[in-house]
Amino acid sequence: MKMFARHSDRPASDGYSVVDENLTIAGDLSTDGTVRVDGRVEGTLHRTNTMIIGAGASVIGNVEARQVVIGGELTGNLVVSGRVEVQKSGTVRGDIRAAAVLLEEGGTVHGHVVVHPLDADMPAIGGERRLVLTPSRAVAAVSQS
Repeated sequence: MKMFARHSDRPASDGYSVVDENLTIAGDLSTDGTVRVDGRVEGTLHRTNTMIIGAGASVIGNVEARQVVIGGELTGNLVVSGRVEVQKSGTVRGDIRAAAVLLEEGGTVHGHVVVHPLDADMPAIGGERRLVLTPSRAVAAVSQS
């Protein structure tokens, strides 16, 4: 039995990599799989299918992914074809462009957020188009007793 043999019958997107809390990586990440960061990653551009940044972890650099979950700190811009989740312990210092964004109470974003399907014709982050939030015009139902 080969201890470090690759399984050629498994799809490449099955990969799951972990950056341990005691590990710092300097350089860019690129994988078709999932990367969970519990330590520190510093680079220019990180491309993954799914990136999970654990509480207390730090990622520096732009991220391109299908899905990103942020429980720690991300310093860089995000371009995500699917969903971004910023948990209550998470901080993003950069712009987010994604098809869907979940910002839990307590989570912070220091940058612009563009929520729009990425296959649509949208300018890149930093362009002149801005997202403007307006108050909801929701009406509460009142019970007549």
